[in-house]
Amino acid sequence: MLYQSFPPSPRLQDFVRNYTLIQFQFETNRPIPPKQRSPKPEEKIVFYIKGSLTLIDPKTQCKEQPPATAIYGHQREVKILKVSPAFDTLVVYLRPGVLHKLMQQSALVISGNFCDAELFFGAEVRSINDQLMETPAPSARIYIIEQFLYAKCMKLKAKNSIDLAAEYLLADPASFSLEALSNQACLSSKQFFRRFNEQIGMNPKLFSRLSRFNHAYRFKLANPQESWSSIAQELRYTDYHHLEKEFKELAGQTPAEWVNTHMASPERMLKLR
Repeated sequence: MLYQSFPPSPRLQDFVRNYTLIQFQFETNRPIPPKQRSPKPEEKIVFYIKGSLTLIDPKTQCKEQPPATAIYGHQREVKILKVSPAFDTLVVYLRPGVLHKLMQQSALVISGNFCDAELFFGAEVRSINDQLMETPAPSARIYIIEQFLYAKCMKLKAKNSIDLAAEYLLADPASFSLEALSNQACLSSKQFFRRFNEQIGMNPKLFSRLSRFNHAYRFKLANPQESWSSIAQELRYTDYHHLEKEFKELAGQTPAEWVNTHMASPERMLKLR
């Protein structure tokens, strides 16, 4: 079993944040814990090599099953994930703006949703999935994916001011200022807002909020001794009540409740993280 992230090679560093390999194997008579996944400012390509995943909307209980290779836009709401007893997948986390360039259309097309990767890459992704199934070694799998991605990414344009602004917000979301980001991009606030939506897949304010929310609970997981009040201060929320309000709006739970939910995920139960 495995839950591990790997960096891209230098030639793909401008396009890929990391690769994550996930392999679960549960006993068939053992209940598999669901995973509640928070809203996240990230775009990715997921290769489902073995087993299946079911996505459930906690509000409507509507169920969806993604295709064998899926492209995901930014997740705007909480989703419940249920995996099959044997589950093997490879996730490619893309850098901001890359999906827009790969699809050659507005990133808003799939923001908050997913689509079949074959719509954009053709039947080639089926061959990639077959190769991944026949190649269990992590290093060999990443080599296969990198060969596929390099052929696609080498034709893309270099990072632009919008891409750089999104990277900045992922690293330091607490410093969000629409005016400052617009000035740095040499655009009016209106132009920056419109282009950010189109290229990144959501507006800059929401992107910043989701990034700061994820920074907050990851900081708590890494530093359990820290109080939520100190984390709120560290990430420049007005106070703890401001942080709590964000958690309730974005995840539907208080900070403590959300971390407890996160700790009950399959990878935590299997002690893979």
